Amino acid sequence: MQKICFDKDKWFLETPFPGVRRCKRDLFFIQKEIFKKRTKFQEVFIFSTPGFGKILTLDGIIQFSQLDEANYHETMAHTALFTHNFPKKVLIIGGGDGGVLREVCKHKEVELIHLVEIDKEIPSLCQKYLSFVSNGAFKDRRLNLFFEDGAKFLEDKKYFYDVIMVDSTDPVGPGKALFEAPFYNKVYNALSKDGLAIFQAGPFLDLNTVIKKSVQILKKLFKYVCFLRFPMPSYSCGCEYCFILSSKKYNPLKISKKILEERYKTRLKNPLNLKYYTPSIHLASLVIPPLWQI
Repeated sequence: MQKICFDKDKWFLETPFPGVRRCKRDLFFIQKEIFKKRTKFQEVFIFSTPGFGKILTLDGIIQFSQLDEANYHETMAHTALFTHNFPKKVLIIGGGDGGVLREVCKHKEVELIHLVEIDKEIPSLCQKYLSFVSNGAFKDRRLNLFFEDGAKFLEDKKYFYDVIMVDSTDPVGPGKALFEAPFYNKVYNALSKDGLAIFQAGPFLDLNTVIKKSVQILKKLFKYVCFLRFPMPSYSCGCEYCFILSSKKYNPLKISKKILEERYKTRLKNPLNLKYYTPSIHLASLVIPPLWQI
């Protein structure tokens, strides 16, 4: 195999992933280095690049770009919240950048938001260097911010939250525990009787190495478990990415476009302010090709 040579000061080479993605790595031209530091938990690097804009990486893995962050954050927040009939209490695990929080704060019906982030430096760094992500959401009066391990936070929470959103990193480093059975059990127990949860699951390239295991565990707990698909061009995943939506009562596959459109119009503070999510996109994201169905 021939070596590929490049200037490390001008190009960012993404860290190899576990699973199928280890055979594919992406290079991004560094237009400007914005911030770089090792926190207690991870290496943080923020830079800008042509086309994708500003990019956040943790331990050498891209978390989002300015170009496509709305695809991820809007899909996670709105798909989950619009599936639930009356979501009042929301928990976000991870998501210290504030993107999912930003979208949850757009829902008028939500009364309480808890955000649990293990790395206390991430929110302040992202507000300083990537302010477009949270867009002031950390000032929302409904928010309570906790800096601790998400799994430990859930230990004394029983039947409390209507919706839990797990905006985790990949199943390596601090995020590994968020892909295992003990954590999924804690999420289930922390949800109200009609609660639902949405999990970051990785790219469909990792269906056999990561996602299937998660689905098998979740199907033993929840009545309904389904995939959501959406594009993330900045990710080293062949573009198609996956969330797992798990519900105790509401069947995500049975919700109608009419109901989604009504909730879209009445629950959001400003429906026209979204970049990616629409009721039609919601329904389209639930359509999964045969090769990815479990």
